[in-house]
Amino acid sequence: MNKKMRNQMLYPTTEDGIYRYEYVMINGIKQYIQVRGKDKKNPILLVLHGGPGGSLAGLAHVMQDKWEEQFVVVNWDQRNACKTYLANKERASEIAGTGTIEDYMGDITGIIEWLHTICDFEKVYLLGFSWGSIIGAEYAKKYPECIAGYVAVGQLVNFKEGLRFICDKLLAIANEMNKKRDIDLISTGLNSIPKDGKLTKEFMDSAQKILVLASRHLAKSGRPFPIKGLLGSPFLNLAEKKTLIFSDYNLFAGTWKTALEYDFRQNMSFEVPVLFIYGEEDVSCPSELLQECFDEIKAPSKKLVVMKEASHMCFYDQPEKFGEILKDIIYRL
Repeated sequence: MNKKMRNQMLYPTTEDGIYRYEYVMINGIKQYIQVRGKDKKNPILLVLHGGPGGSLAGLAHVMQDKWEEQFVVVNWDQRNACKTYLANKERASEIAGTGTIEDYMGDITGIIEWLHTICDFEKVYLLGFSWGSIIGAEYAKKYPECIAGYVAVGQLVNFKEGLRFICDKLLAIANEMNKKRDIDLISTGLNSIPKDGKLTKEFMDSAQKILVLASRHLAKSGRPFPIKGLLGSPFLNLAEKKTLIFSDYNLFAGTWKTALEYDFRQNMSFEVPVLFIYGEEDVSCPSELLQECFDEIKAPSKKLVVMKEASHMCFYDQPEKFGEILKDIIYRL
C-alpha cells in the first residue's frame, strides 16, 4: 500500500467526518484511542475489544466500514494491548498485574471524559465483545448516567461453564467417532482449568487446541481470521502487527484472573436498554448460558438475537446482517 492510499484510508475526504488517532494519559497509562466516523454528529459507539489483548483498531478497514456510516466508532487498545502495550513497554510487567473490573471501568471513564473534549454528545453506546463484554456489562450497570445503551456481542456469562459446555459437545462427537486423541485433549483441558484464577501454560495450550477443535466441528460457518487484512492494515506498523500476532498471555495475567472468576449472573440489573447478539455457532461464548438466565435480566428494554450461520465474530461472518441489527435496535432506542 503506497503512502497516498494509506492516507486516504486514515483520513477519508468527508465534509463532516472525524478521524483521530491519539494517545491519552489515563490512570497513569498512555492509552491509544482511535476515533472514526463519516459524520461527527452521529451517536458514539465505544467498542471494548475481546481477547484479552485482542485489539480491533487495526482491522477497522475490514470490520467497521458500515459502522462508520451510522456512528462515530471509538476503538481503544486496552491495558497491554497492541499500541497501548508498545507505548508503555517498559512498564508491561507492572501493568500485567493490574486488570480488575475497577481498573478497566476507571479507564472507560477516562476515555469518555476525553471524548467530551473532542465531540458534542450526552451519552455513549457501549459495545462489549467477548472479554470486553465483562467490563462493558459492569460499566453499564454502575454508570447508567453515561450510557445510552449497552450492546453485548458474545456476552461472556461464565468462562469455565462455557468451556465445559463446549467440551461436553465435543466429547459426544469424539466418543461417537471413537477419536481417543480428541478425548484425551478435551480431558486434559478440563483438568487444567485454573482453580485460583492464575494462568498456566498447560491451560492456555489446551484451551487453544480445544478452540481449534470446536471451530472444526461446531463453528463451520465462521470465516477465517482476516490475516491478510491485518498484515496490510494501514493503521498498524510492523511492530504493532507482530504484537497482535504473537501476543503473550502473561501480559494479561491480572485480566485473565478477572475473566476466570467472573459470573454475569451475580448482578443482572440494568438501568439502560440492553441488546445481546450471538453467533449461533459461537464456541467461545456459547449463547445457551445467557438464554438460560435471560428472563431474569432486568432492564428498561432487552433483546437477544442469535445470528444463524455465524460464529464468535458474528459481526465479521455476517457484516450486512449485523449492521442491520445494530442500526435497527439502536435507532429505535
